[in-house]
Amino acid sequence: MVKTNKDSLLKEAVIGQITHTAVEPRYTTTWDGKPKLAVGGGGIVYNVKIGDPCFGWASGEKVEPGVSADGIGSDGERGSFRNFCCIGNEAKVMGGMAKGATGIIIGKMGYLPDGVHHVLIHFKDEDLEKLSIGDKVQVKAWGTGLQFEDVKGVKILSASPNLIDSMGLKSARGGLTVPVTKIVPADLVGQGHGGSPPESSNWDIQTCNPEAITSEGLDKLRLGDVVALKDILSLYGMGCYESAWTVGVVSSGASDLAGQGIGVVPILTSMGDELKPEIDAKANIAYYLGIRKP
Repeated sequence: MVKTNKDSLLKEAVIGQITHTAVEPRYTTTWDGKPKLAVGGGGIVYNVKIGDPCFGWASGEKVEPGVSADGIGSDGERGSFRNFCCIGNEAKVMGGMAKGATGIIIGKMGYLPDGVHHVLIHFKDEDLEKLSIGDKVQVKAWGTGLQFEDVKGVKILSASPNLIDSMGLKSARGGLTVPVTKIVPADLVGQGHGGSPPESSNWDIQTCNPEAITSEGLDKLRLGDVVALKDILSLYGMGCYESAWTVGVVSSGASDLAGQGIGVVPILTSMGDELKPEIDAKANIAYYLGIRKP
């Protein structure tokens, strides 16, 4: 197991509330000029879960699995929820019919209508049925400041220590081998450039070119897959950088809008070859976090 400074990290509470679905309240125009009334971004989605396909949801637009929450209160309080929640953190419902139910953070999404952000949470089916829009959810935020002790060229973002420990990372020639399901070329990476901070943002794998998506095998991606974005840097801002890598978690489904697509939240990044992706069909956080069996 690769060593980190996890024993020195702060673990603190941040609170948010379950959002309503957040999509454009009108028809949108797809990349090929067709009208679409989009559905699936935010709120409580009962039948899409981590590990399910990114494609195939009728009228779906960046479909988010499970429950979506955003911060409440002042800008700083909302920002703490968006930035400090990490994939793998425990979430607890603080009121309503599902009071006391616990879930686990599985992703994040930015660039949403009206400037909102979503932190995505997996709950068991019986708890989903009890949840309501507006329920408050408190998260044990643990992961900000996480670093590798012996690999200085790799930055960790939005990942809890338990996720990092479960991923099968291995030291290799001054860097890390990282299991990923796919390697994505930079020319298929769309929305996300210029975003900051990466901890509350995401990249999009453009899905407006079906032939390119199919030729790269990206039509088989599933929610929760770990992927590597080639020549993409997510250090303190987000952009293209030759020889850089960003490793991220697929957090939303496909999009029919130009320049947009499958949402990927960055969890590891390097300016050089410190990250060494290796293909593994089972590289999915649903397995790493014990949500599904391989």
